[in-house]
Amino acid sequence: MKDLLNVIGQTGQHAVVYGERGVGKTSMAATMTDILSGHVLAARVNCDVTDTFGTLWHKALDEIQLMKETQGAGFTAEKRQAFVSAAGALPEANSVTPNDVRRVLTMVGKVGLFFDEFDRLEDLRAKTLFADTIKGLSDHLVPATVVLVGVADTVEELIAEHRSVERALAQIHMPRMSVNELAEIVHRLETDDIDMVIDSDATEHITRLSQGLPHYTHLLTQNAAMAAVDRGDRHITMGDVRTAMRWAIDKSQESVTASYHRATFSPRRTLYAEVLLACALLKGDEGGYFTAGDVRAPLSAIMRVPYDIPAFAAHLKDLSDGKRGGMLQRTGEERRRRYRFVNPLMQPYVIMRGVTDGLIGQELVQEFLT
Repeated sequence: MKDLLNVIGQTGQHAVVYGERGVGKTSMAATMTDILSGHVLAARVNCDVTDTFGTLWHKALDEIQLMKETQGAGFTAEKRQAFVSAAGALPEANSVTPNDVRRVLTMVGKVGLFFDEFDRLEDLRAKTLFADTIKGLSDHLVPATVVLVGVADTVEELIAEHRSVERALAQIHMPRMSVNELAEIVHRLETDDIDMVIDSDATEHITRLSQGLPHYTHLLTQNAAMAAVDRGDRHITMGDVRTAMRWAIDKSQESVTASYHRATFSPRRTLYAEVLLACALLKGDEGGYFTAGDVRAPLSAIMRVPYDIPAFAAHLKDLSDGKRGGMLQRTGEERRRRYRFVNPLMQPYVIMRGVTDGLIGQELVQEFLT
């Protein structure tokens, strides 16, 4: 947020915010829009697969209102003022050019525009036109800031022609939240409005299990609080967290449950569930990647016997392709393979499922997550 405020304070500078799915990019963009709205014009729009360069700018500028003055009828009539959408100053969506956008934003003045879920934009030409627009706004020192927000490992994945706008585009990587940051979410229970108390071990388990993803911190904290209330208590314990985990599994979206089933089901005894659980227990590097060698320790602990790479290499391969629903993403050359979850939000689910299915105990989970 500080980085974004610094960018917005410099005319000619723009930003791209990127990171894994589920780390809170959309929440941050919404919060920043609210903060800016008290000082300058600000708007946030969501991109989708049907959008083009023109439709996105029409959506964004439709959120901005301009004052239009018109002359009343007659020589002595007073002038009348009315608010109109800034999008009305653009050509039809299929005709919008970067120069049209620059012209309208020059009229608008100081404004911050957030384009969320930019990774969903499939029109490659649109991404190139966005790069041209940002360069034009920067070259002409237009007092408008464009912020692109999306799921990506690198800026190049989000925007085409990246090199042409390198000097005008601040690259802000949004990492997973720290345990202390997640604990701040949990301790909102102790505010005057809610007035509940949670044990320290329960807080630690929720934050560790969330693996830096605030969605699960919110979900487990809410469910644990409800479990305590069901007991007639305002004191949340580890028992309530265990109940919260079971509820989270039961209430999971059908798509999540189906993905887990495709990855692990087999009519005969296999190791897919255990291998996937071992992967979920790994923190990985900054991008969430881990190696086959990393899987050995958690899998051996789960199975209570030593396991080496040849025993589960085929499982990792199957979990990375269509045979098991593509739960994992695989990259790198042979013998230098790296893996990570396609959807990071599956990691906490897999661990909670492993606990509720009896594949692993709470103590072992805590040991690996700590």
